Amino acid sequence: MPFSSSRVNSGAFSLTSIGHHFYSKRWGFAILALLTIVAISASIAPAQSKKKEKGPRALAVVELPADGKSKPRLIPIAILVDGRFWDASIYRADPRPMALDPGNVYEVERSGKPVGFFTVGDALQAKDRWIGLGDYKPESEKPPAAAKSAKPRSAEDDERPVLHKRQSTTAEPDAAPAPQSSPPAAAPAPPPPDDPNRPVLRHGKPNPQPQTEERPPAEKAQTGSSPKAAPPAANAKPGEVLAAISDAGGPEPRPYVYAWAPDEQPKLTKAISDVATAEVARYVKNTPALRFAPAATFDQVVVRAFDLHYDNTPEIVFTARVPAVVPRASRTRTTKPPQPAPDFFFYVTVVGQTDLYGQMRKLFSSVTDSAHLDAFPRLELIDAVDAEGTGRADLLFRTSGGDTPSYQLYHAGPDSLRKLFDSAGE
Repeated sequence: MPFSSSRVNSGAFSLTSIGHHFYSKRWGFAILALLTIVAISASIAPAQSKKKEKGPRALAVVELPADGKSKPRLIPIAILVDGRFWDASIYRADPRPMALDPGNVYEVERSGKPVGFFTVGDALQAKDRWIGLGDYKPESEKPPAAAKSAKPRSAEDDERPVLHKRQSTTAEPDAAPAPQSSPPAAAPAPPPPDDPNRPVLRHGKPNPQPQTEERPPAEKAQTGSSPKAAPPAANAKPGEVLAAISDAGGPEPRPYVYAWAPDEQPKLTKAISDVATAEVARYVKNTPALRFAPAATFDQVVVRAFDLHYDNTPEIVFTARVPAVVPRASRTRTTKPPQPAPDFFFYVTVVGQTDLYGQMRKLFSSVTDSAHLDAFPRLELIDAVDAEGTGRADLLFRTSGGDTPSYQLYHAGPDSLRKLFDSAGE
């Protein structure tokens, strides 16, 4: 039976419609497949970046006794895990915190330069804060080779970072040290913790460097006292408070002291001192209830310069104490100069940075006085330290004047300091 033209045209239209539909559907599958690939890649990328995350990085300070006889102490401050800082004094405490597990090794630094190693032994609580006791060795006396233990499978299953500690060479921290000639493996290693998932800190030994560099004059002891006599065999001077890092996979340490140009130090020191003078005057103006006025001169002045980001732009930290005087009465006619106020001082800490034209810019300031130390403690610089493991340094401060000293960590930005961590809480 012959087909009519209408049927032929209708069949052609149907075939064309089916082909067009199939073509569109094929493009739809292609787009869907492309979106699926993009989604899978996006889901895999965070997992890969997460696997590349380095494990816990612990920050602490080591207090070396001034008498050279007492045992050094280690105070845990913060632990960096997955990009966030936690209070190391309570992090994974069972009952002692993870930062003070026996055998943990901390590399003690001065402005980023290794000066020694602290191996945690015993731990105790003092004024609601944990303190570690152990063995301190200067960088010249290399500790025994680190024994890398296997990573627990259970820790890998829950994707929590795990670091490995050096095998301890002493059975008890209070025991007498073994002679140097005795083999390091004489004493047994500490028993493993009860929790198999508990991360263990350990710092890898950096390549030894010759200790020939002298400490710059600007790097004075934080106490502001006169220079001490010849230091003992240890590179770290007694009575110092030094930053310490424990990290099995962090970057190699490098120094952050800024090298002054011959005519640069007096110029920048005067510039940062002028900023400090202005900040004290501003503080007095905004605190009308003060009974005393600041004197015209500073004492206990400490000026330290760092190159925190290795960009050849110095960050200058100025700390000082300002004696107080009794201001003249507003209606008195006497010309007698103001008398010093006993046991009353102003305290100032300023951080500045030079701009492209060499002018000093204020990044941060903290001013307080003897009557307000309980509410606004004095801020003292400890050192510059790579707390984040980025190869760049942050500024570590200690507060004093309150009931319990606390520690604050700041990152230096282009215009201000950004607080990264405060052991006293926000």
